[in-house]
Amino acid sequence: MATSARTWPGLWSLLAHVVTPTTIIAGLLVYFGSVRTNTTFSSLGVDQSLLGLSIQDYALRSVGSTIEPLAMVLLALLIALPAHALLVRHMAAHQAVMRWFVIELGLFGFAAVLVGVLGTVGWVELRVRAPVAPICVALGVLALGYSASLHAMIDPRPAGHTAESATVRAVRRAVFVALLALLLLWSVAVYAQLRGAAAAEQLRSDPTRLPGVVIYAPQRLYLEGLGITESPLPDTAAKFHYRYAGLRLLIRSNQRYFLLPACWATTPQARAIALPDDPSIRLEFFRVTTHPACPPAQ
Repeated sequence: MATSARTWPGLWSLLAHVVTPTTIIAGLLVYFGSVRTNTTFSSLGVDQSLLGLSIQDYALRSVGSTIEPLAMVLLALLIALPAHALLVRHMAAHQAVMRWFVIELGLFGFAAVLVGVLGTVGWVELRVRAPVAPICVALGVLALGYSASLHAMIDPRPAGHTAESATVRAVRRAVFVALLALLLLWSVAVYAQLRGAAAAEQLRSDPTRLPGVVIYAPQRLYLEGLGITESPLPDTAAKFHYRYAGLRLLIRSNQRYFLLPACWATTPQARAIALPDDPSIRLEFFRVTTHPACPPAQ
C-alpha cells in the first residue's frame, strides 16, 4: 500500500516536469491568444492573417482566456491533494465503504467519458457555452484513473501474482498524464474560442465600446457603409478636401487602421475597412457615448 500511495504524488511530479518549461508555457499562451483573436476578428469580418499581430500580442490577448481555467485547476489541486491524503489515511478502517466508492467513481468516470464523446461527435446536444465535451472526457479519464489507483491500494495483488514491470508502469503513467494534458489543452482552446465569440457579441450589443473615428483626406476615399457620411470641405486651398464621419476603430495593426461603419452592428452586409497608416490622411479619435441612429437589426 505504501508503494501505491506514492502513485499520485509521483504522477503530479511527472506532470509538473512536463508542463512547467517556459517555452511550452509561452507557446500555449500564443496558441490560446491566436484562437481567441481569430474567433473575434473573424466574427467581425477581418481575417487574422491581415492583422500581422506579433507573438507578444497573442500572448497578451490570451491572458483573459487562461487565467480563469488555470485558477480553477489550481484550486482543484489545492482541494484534491489534502482530500486524497485524508482518504488514504482512513482507508484501512473503511474497506467496505471504499470499495463502493471505487465502483461509483468508476461508473461516474465511464459515464462522463461517454457523455463527452457523444457530445464531441454530435450525438448529444450540449447547449452550454462552455467546453463541456472536453471537460467531461477529462473528468471521466481522471475518475477512471483514480478509481483504478484506489482499487490497487484496497485490494493489492496476491504474492504469487506477476508484478508489473517498472517500464510498463512508467509508460502507462506517461500516457495517462499526456492524455490529461491534451484534454486540458483542448478544454482551454474551446474556452478561448468561446471567449473570442463572446467579445464579438459584446461589441455588437454595445457599439460604444469602440472609439469613434473622423478621417480627413486630400482625395475621395469612397468609403461606403451605413452610418458613414462624406462631407466635402469648402476650403480648396487646404490640404484636406474630404471629411468622413460615422466610423469606429476596430484595431490598429500591421501599419493599417481597421475600421467599421457606425451601424455595422445592425447591418448584416457591413464591411470592415482597412486604411494604411499614412501621413497623407488625418485620423481623429473620440469616445463614443451615444448609440448611432441606425435601423434595427435584420
